Amino acid sequence: MFSRVSEKITNNLVKHGAVDINEREIYLFGVHQGLIILLNIITTVAIGLLFGTLWQMLIFTVAYMSLRSYAGGYHASTPLRCYFLSTLLTTTVSLLIRYIDLHTLTYVGLLILAGIIVIAFSPVGNKNKPLDDSEKKVYKKKAVLICVIEVLTAMVLLCFRLESVAVNLVWALVAISGMMILNVGCMNRQGDLNR
Repeated sequence: MFSRVSEKITNNLVKHGAVDINEREIYLFGVHQGLIILLNIITTVAIGLLFGTLWQMLIFTVAYMSLRSYAGGYHASTPLRCYFLSTLLTTTVSLLIRYIDLHTLTYVGLLILAGIIVIAFSPVGNKNKPLDDSEKKVYKKKAVLICVIEVLTAMVLLCFRLESVAVNLVWALVAISGMMILNVGCMNRQGDLNR
């Protein structure tokens, strides 16, 4: 998606001596990933501004990304598909936060269900991002710890009637558990196609 721009930036860094030619590929990868992250941040901020949910989207994104990194789930096969899926997810969550007001007990139920799914099934590998045995052990511990912290934080916020903050954590956990379920569904479908 940003191949040409990444090449240009990296080549300029090499040309001006900021990067050793032997480390060019490492910097090329880093620049490319940095541009993707920057685009996602700009998109999230734009969606948040568009729907009047900027601070909520920032909380959602921090909660989502810190857990998603270890819990795993569905990963798109290309960066462009990943971007569009992320944009769809961010837009959907922003609309849910803006226009859907559920009863506190419903949020608690969603939170508990999502937490159980994340704890029971993480980490979920994917054909686009497979995990080895040592990664699974480390990721499981971190995913469970982050999940428990987010669930407890959301519960405390709900107890103190701070739903406007808590719902962002609830939707982050629901989104992650959804990505985990989506991954299982895609893997099962792929298995059926390979038979």
